[in-house]
Amino acid sequence: MKNQPMRTVEEIMNPSHTALIVVDMQRDFCTGEGSFARSGLDVSAVRAIIPPVQRLLEAARKAGVLPVFLQQMTLPGAAGDGDAWLAFKTRDGKSPEYALAGSEGMEMIPELSPRREEICVPKCRPSGFHGTFLDQILRANGIRTVLVCGTRTEGCVLATVLDASFYDYYTCVAEDCVASSSLNMQEAALAIMRSRYRMLNSEEIIRLWSVPPAV
Repeated sequence: MKNQPMRTVEEIMNPSHTALIVVDMQRDFCTGEGSFARSGLDVSAVRAIIPPVQRLLEAARKAGVLPVFLQQMTLPGAAGDGDAWLAFKTRDGKSPEYALAGSEGMEMIPELSPRREEICVPKCRPSGFHGTFLDQILRANGIRTVLVCGTRTEGCVLATVLDASFYDYYTCVAEDCVASSSLNMQEAALAIMRSRYRMLNSEEIIRLWSVPPAV
């Protein structure tokens, strides 16, 4: 007989089987000098989530939650981009070479750089699961729950959240730790996720992780 599903937030968010997925907190997406800001996108909302993501990451490290950093990557010469994907990437006038492999723009922002021993998963599409080893890494570490934070809410965050649930993980979102350059798109993506997934405030999560789980 199959195990009964976990129902309570305490069960689901137990640090022993939870990973914190930090999505694309990279220079090109999060700084005023990055590719997105240079193309005219407002990155102020993304900048605003840096402190709460920092606090959440530190709490995860202390509690024994597995941190995993997703890193968007564009290969030189668009080697990983078919024509349909190039059309999608450039639909709003942006350069298709954001987060170019080996560039400063691909680097994580200093405030959220992974430690030497922590896992960083490069990806060439919005979902952290598409064409990557993320699922293999999570299963190898006994992960059953993923908590997602980062940027952009309607893009790489939402794609990763959807795929996490399709890959049979309990899927949660740190609602105050996701951001977009578009308020309308932010609210639309949040509405979708609120209807399907467990949405939590970072302070609530930090309090939860500070209490030793029941044996």
